[in-house]
Amino acid sequence: MIEAIIFDCFGVLTTETWLAFIDSLPERTDVDAVRQVRRAYTSGQISKQACVRQIKELTGRVFTEAEDQEEVARNTIVLAYIRELRGRGYKIGLLSNIASNWIRDSFLSPQEQALFDDMTLSFEVGIVKPDPRIFELACKRLGVDMNQTVLVDDIERYCMAAKEVGMAAVLYKDFKQFKADLESILRAT
Repeated sequence: MIEAIIFDCFGVLTTETWLAFIDSLPERTDVDAVRQVRRAYTSGQISKQACVRQIKELTGRVFTEAEDQEEVARNTIVLAYIRELRGRGYKIGLLSNIASNWIRDSFLSPQEQALFDDMTLSFEVGIVKPDPRIFELACKRLGVDMNQTVLVDDIERYCMAAKEVGMAAVLYKDFKQFKADLESILRAT
């Protein structure tokens, strides 16, 4: 039975403007077509104006920040879902390869930090993913067995490493896919 869910920070709790836009689209949207338009733009096949126009035609929304891919923003949809998961009784962890206390000092508000039962940060513990010891430590700090835990990460090799030590794992691509995959795991246990 799953008792804990451990989230990566970068690529899961943080998002670029584009991923936030994709995650906000209604379920009926053909997201693959929207992504194809964006790929055509980023590969120089169409202009920014054509990209904006085609995305608006597909979604009914304007995406004007196509070049601003490096913006670090909270993935508010994931944070709201974490709040829901806590309310359902799951322990919530954060596990990040990071070289500073940026997550606590600058990124997450005190209320957002309170969503996590533990934060295992590589610079504090001297171990980085995919080292199996960091997964073991994160589970130990949450007081759960490895086989009672799901890792959510956007890096496939980290998900594979977690599975090798007995955890379940969800590769985060976008919110809708992640939520469906996680809920499937939670229902199965």
